[in-house]
Amino acid sequence: MLFQYFYNPQYGLFDDILHTLHLPTSTWLQSPSMAMFCVVVASTWMNMGSAILIYLAALQGIPGELYEAAELDGAGILRRIWHVTIPQTRLILSLMLLLQIVATMQVFVEPFILTGGQGVNGSTTIVYLIYQYAFNFQNYGAASALGVVLLLVLAVFSALYVRLSRPAEQ
Repeated sequence: MLFQYFYNPQYGLFDDILHTLHLPTSTWLQSPSMAMFCVVVASTWMNMGSAILIYLAALQGIPGELYEAAELDGAGILRRIWHVTIPQTRLILSLMLLLQIVATMQVFVEPFILTGGQGVNGSTTIVYLIYQYAFNFQNYGAASALGVVLLLVLAVFSALYVRLSRPAEQ
């Protein structure tokens, strides 16, 4: 709801900042070209905290001796990241990738709240489209079909994750 205030075209914070800088203001959520960007920014901000905590926990689980050994071998910062950090956090990185893909495909609350339940023509998410078909157009068959397609797409991503996260057979 804070971003609803930020994006308000009459008294929103972002338009006030643009006006102060003598830049043209925007109709953030009313513009089909900007609406999806605004939803992405709000959703990213909303979900960033938990993702950062998970990444931080993964980084703290890496033994310091690995970095010391790499440094003694003459590895620079990029090589330490590539050869120590990424391999040690590979499972967490792949898990977070899957979780973020699934969460992104299920975004509903942000566009619904930011647009006041009206949506923006041509700029919406699949779950919001399912909601519109079911409750605005009373086309339950199309809503169900879209729900099944979403289920299948998410199942493919999940199966791909399970396949890629298996340990290599020796």
